[in-house]
Amino acid sequence: MTLNCSVDNCVYNNSGICYAGNIKISGSKASTTSGTTCATFTPQDNSNNFTNNTSNTFTTSSDIECMAKKCNYNSACTCTAPNVQINFNNASCDTFICY
Repeated sequence: MTLNCSVDNCVYNNSGICYAGNIKISGSKASTTSGTTCATFTPQDNSNNFTNNTSNTFTTSSDIECMAKKCNYNSACTCTAPNVQINFNNASCDTFICY
């Protein structure tokens, strides 16, 4: 039940696993994956050290506040997907399934 992230330049990505603690997926009107976004995405700044911003435990789908109202996995704004994948190119939620 991990949150897999292929956005290599996100400060919370550690070897493909999200360590943000809690994240928010935006896209309340989304009807496709591209309408969603990981609103917690924070780009790495190589001039600063952001390691103190990450959680000590990996993020699970139950740690996701989901605003994608039409997603099959959204239950009262909480993600119920067994695994979640965040897209490399645009930080969208690749797990989104429109009901």
